[in-house]
Amino acid sequence: MTPRVFCLSTLLIAAPLGALAHPHVFIDAGLSLRHDASGALTHLAVEWAYDEFYSLLIIEDLGLDPDGDGVLTPDEQAALQGFDADWEPGFDGRLYLETDSGRPALDGPQDFAARYQDGRLISAHVRPLATPLDGDVPLTIKVYDPEYYVQFSVPEPPAITRTDCTADLRMGDPYAASDAYARAVGEALGDGESAEEADLITVDIGATGADSVQVRCGLQS
Repeated sequence: MTPRVFCLSTLLIAAPLGALAHPHVFIDAGLSLRHDASGALTHLAVEWAYDEFYSLLIIEDLGLDPDGDGVLTPDEQAALQGFDADWEPGFDGRLYLETDSGRPALDGPQDFAARYQDGRLISAHVRPLATPLDGDVPLTIKVYDPEYYVQFSVPEPPAITRTDCTADLRMGDPYAASDAYARAVGEALGDGESAEEADLITVDIGATGADSVQVRCGLQS
């Protein structure tokens, strides 16, 4: 996830690259799997719960909750909608599905909604599968930012509409992600260029350290 996704560039100007071996935004991702009447997986509902500090920055940038009571008026609630919905073309939503035969494709996001709750912004959207997936096919789900600007975690197993499914949540290792990022930045600066002199460095640490959910349904559960 890049700063441009949220269209809040004044808040998300990158710190000096020497300090970039850690994420700048922390998001707890909630997932819900939706199946059709035949048992095929058709949609994933996603919630992003932003950390309290980043939530406050956005609330202040949007000029909401001036009395600081943590409660938005109906007009403020309406103004909050879509604050992170302006995705760049091709942005993958940092949601990745894996099966033994490859990665099922996801269509673009739908049904954005947002709320401010207990000091955190919570944004929701829905990702349809480009083609419904046989619900009995073993599936692995990961949510991560390969550029490590955002650290995602999946604190709870997903809700699943089918009753014959199990979801095995396997926590990742954030230290592994941090180490991989530091190594990637070091390699990118290996020609002697200092972090201060570098205009922009983009690295990709892949799924290193990411939480994962393994879903098994039917005879596979």
